Amino acid sequence: MWLAVATLFCASVLLKLNGSSVGIWTELLQEPKPPPGLLLFIPKGVRADEWHGWTPAALSQSRQTPRFPVENLTLGGGRAPLLMSVPVAYYTTLFRPQLWGFFVFEFERGFSFYWCVKVFGLLIASGWFLREIGIRDRTIVLLGALWIFFSGYVQWWFSSPAMLPEMITTWAVCTGCAIRFFKQTGPWKTMAAFGAFVFCGINFVLCMYPPYQIPLLLLMVAILAGTYCTRRFEDGFERRRGLILIGAAVTVVIVLLIPFWIDIRSTLDLVAHTDYPGSRRSLGGGLSSFQLFSGLVGFFQTEDTVPGAFDNIAEASNFYPLWPAVICSVLFARWRKNAPVSPLIIALALFLISLSLYCLVPFPSWLLRLTLLEVAPERRVILAIGLANVFLCCVFLDAYRTRIFPKWSSILVTLVFLFALAALLWTAGLRSPRFFPDWRQLSAAVVIDLLILILFFCGVKPRWFLVALVVFLTLSNVGVNPVMRGLAPLLKSEAFQAVEEAQRKDPSGKWIVFHDFNLAQMVIATGATVLNGNKIVPDFSFWHQLDPGGIGAPVYNRYANVECELAEDSSAPSARLFHHDSYILFLPPELPVLREIGCRYFLFSTVWPRAEQHGFTQVYANERSGIFIYERL
Repeated sequence: MWLAVATLFCASVLLKLNGSSVGIWTELLQEPKPPPGLLLFIPKGVRADEWHGWTPAALSQSRQTPRFPVENLTLGGGRAPLLMSVPVAYYTTLFRPQLWGFFVFEFERGFSFYWCVKVFGLLIASGWFLREIGIRDRTIVLLGALWIFFSGYVQWWFSSPAMLPEMITTWAVCTGCAIRFFKQTGPWKTMAAFGAFVFCGINFVLCMYPPYQIPLLLLMVAILAGTYCTRRFEDGFERRRGLILIGAAVTVVIVLLIPFWIDIRSTLDLVAHTDYPGSRRSLGGGLSSFQLFSGLVGFFQTEDTVPGAFDNIAEASNFYPLWPAVICSVLFARWRKNAPVSPLIIALALFLISLSLYCLVPFPSWLLRLTLLEVAPERRVILAIGLANVFLCCVFLDAYRTRIFPKWSSILVTLVFLFALAALLWTAGLRSPRFFPDWRQLSAAVVIDLLILILFFCGVKPRWFLVALVVFLTLSNVGVNPVMRGLAPLLKSEAFQAVEEAQRKDPSGKWIVFHDFNLAQMVIATGATVLNGNKIVPDFSFWHQLDPGGIGAPVYNRYANVECELAEDSSAPSARLFHHDSYILFLPPELPVLREIGCRYFLFSTVWPRAEQHGFTQVYANERSGIFIYERL
């Protein structure tokens, strides 16, 4: 089996396969369709943080001299690349195998290697972890891993800069190794587990996204507490040994990251003092009941059928929430049959209830500071809730292998849950007649919900519901990420190659892109220095020249997508906040500071009729793609 997995991995990298939505560039640049290299499914515009953000940033890193620097002002101020999980020529990359391909292969094949590590790593680590928490049935392990992989939340956020698949993978390995520390094993196995914990622990930390990491660490604590209480009386369980090994492994992770913290401390300080995300704090209660359980209507959802409670389908994505049914079944088994309840089930249930309450109602500020949940917005806590939900269901199915409810009781509890679902949808739909845009999709989701409830409560073999659930999740979400070969829609486009040629002839020239923040990212991908676009950290070296008094700091002191427009006033630049993560910068073309810092190229999406008046000449025009490049005389 492992030979087949390795062969498939190598073949995928050889063929440059990836799941990028880079095909969107074909539409944006008005290139001939279909996008070159697109093999299956459709690129998703909503995955902009990948095709618009991370991928151009990684390309920019690969085209710098020297390659993969730790500082790249095009991406942001300070040492922004160290925060972005892009390839960096720095010692921490040794602990990030997903990025190794960029240093070994040419970029497109390295990009494929990066994607394959995401896919294969998540599937293998999920299955291995389910075995480590005590699940004996291999069918449940396989289906549980597939449930995680094909859940809407995982698929729609699969390519996010937060490295969600890698974060889950490394978290699962660390948690599984920590569980192994308590087992009496030989020295070689102990050393392997210790090394894996340290290696993956560093990778987990370097994902640098606390809104996901904090809830996952709390879930780790819950699982370790549950497995500890479950196995403490078993033969070969060594409490002291496990605690010492966990403490030692965490210490090694901290020590190995000390140089990293020293190098990035000033950049982290910049981020901490930004208006967004630095000052963002959550109080709890940010979700409605429908938003928390939106996974119930997620089957076959498209970008056109998103409920009115969400801005887009990525925000609407969720896990299928079956944990209330599991808790109900466990309590019934305890009452009816006096069956003992596993401490792991109790720990997971308490975790799910606690974090669900955090999503629904405000928590005391002291508790949020103590648990660090104040830096985890409710929508991001969904990841930990969803994973705990999968783990709880798999542990339950492995422990309770016979039917729990008698015939009539099973029918009654199915009707109760169906009524609760109807009430949830009815109260949500009261907000607007168009809250559910497509009643056919909603009806299909409700029918699937009913089928799953019947199989769960009334089925002779409860695991059949898991088979049905995984099948429907797979059919619903397998096409979220397209199957691409290479990055031709961007790299082979006429507009990209024109900008690349100009950048090659004048590598020190800086660029500004007007009227279109997507085109700014295209220029960034060529390796050029671009003053606007996606900035993970504000470039204060530029802003201190542009705004010495700091008047506009409340606007630009943030992570943001920056769009440039021509200023009506020929002397004064200004900025206007457009969204919490984007603003518009109004710049006069003849501003002296632009000449001083070497800004020699302006790119417009339309013809600039007053170019010569401002001392610029047109050097390239592509009316089809809407690309007009002007160079300072």
